[in-house]
Amino acid sequence: LDYDCREKLVYWTDVAGRAISRASLEPGAEPETIINSGLISPEGLAVDHFRRVLFWTDSGLDKIERAKLDGSERRVLFDTDLVNPRAITVDPIRGNLYWTDWNREAPKIETSTVDGGNRRILVNQDIGLPNGLTFDPFSKLICWVDAGTKKLECALPDGTGRRVIQNNLNYPFSIVSYANHFYHTDWRRDGVIAVDKDSGLLTDEYLPEQRSHLYGITAVYPYCPGGKVHLAYCTPGRFLRS
Repeated sequence: LDYDCREKLVYWTDVAGRAISRASLEPGAEPETIINSGLISPEGLAVDHFRRVLFWTDSGLDKIERAKLDGSERRVLFDTDLVNPRAITVDPIRGNLYWTDWNREAPKIETSTVDGGNRRILVNQDIGLPNGLTFDPFSKLICWVDAGTKKLECALPDGTGRRVIQNNLNYPFSIVSYANHFYHTDWRRDGVIAVDKDSGLLTDEYLPEQRSHLYGITAVYPYCPGGKVHLAYCTPGRFLRS
């Protein structure tokens, strides 16, 4: 799940439907499927609003691909040394891509340029199930939540300066950074949890009336790259809540 702050569209993957779709947040807007072939288990998705492209992981095909925002000019970036790729995020300004692979034998977080160059491992020690990943454009940190270690951690884009923000999470799945907080979806609570960036304290939670596993979460900006924000999250199926 990710948001294009220029055209104000939300993009998401649909594992059950094997598709990638987008929709406006305007009331009554109909979703548009932009890719519905050559997918098995599309999971993480990231929008590069600067280059007008999107990236996604497919844990069934063990691939990372990119395409224009309308689904055209699709191409494979990586199809080797991937076992269970999940979360993916992009730094549009610097042109860097980051993703997690929760391969139980050798979990890792990797990076490359948005064109697929200079691929390298950032983190492969003391991680278990790195489900969620986000790039904080303000602090310039890459941050992740791990359902194996129960931690929220951050590091510099080169993998150095790693530090633990919170070490007592339940079952985090996806994460986004905004202002003074991280927000992550939690499969144990079936809700959205807020974590203070400085103290690491769990400061708030949102538990929907209709309880189910929440998957992706993203910050919705009124303009690029900052401003006021509200959160959108995806429930199983094809429903977008905000």
